[in-house]
Parts: sequence; structure tokens; C-alpha cells
Amino acid sequence: MTEYTLDKCKMIAQKVNSANELPYECKKYPEVVKSASLKRQGTQKSAFAGMQGGAAAQANRQRGKESQAQMQRRMTNSRRFTKKQ
Repeated sequence: MTEYTLDKCKMIAQKVNSANELPYECKKYPEVVKSASLKRQGTQKSAFAGMQGGAAAQANRQRGKESQAQMQRRMTNSRRFTKKQ
């Protein structure tokens, strides 16, 4: 079994996407868990910065719901590939 020191856990925390991906041994260091969590939250929120309803857009993306523009692209222009020339 590998021993995880505080320094080694900090290096791992910089590379993981969320605190859930940290090894169990690293979760005993609260500053490591916090740094892994903060990094991921900042990147997700920056995509919707300044948008009205940005929190709702982020929640819908996590649930897998399409945005209005995605639905419109999917539902319109359905004959694009079947038009007779």
C-alpha cells in the first residue's frame, strides 16, 4: 500500500476533476479536499458567467437536458439531407 503524504496529495488534487476522485488516504487532509473541490466548481461556473439564468443553465447541463437552441436545431431543418435536387 502506498503512503500518501500531504505534499503528494496536494499534487494529486491539482490533477483530479473532483474531490470524489481523490484516494481515500488523501481525504483525511481537509485542505486537499477543499482545493480539489474549489478548482472544479470555478471552471464550471465560468462557462455561464454573466448569463441571466446561468445557475439554471448549469443545472440543466448536469441533468442532461438540452438548451432551447439545441432543441431548435434538432427539431428544425429536418429535410436537410433528403431534399430533392
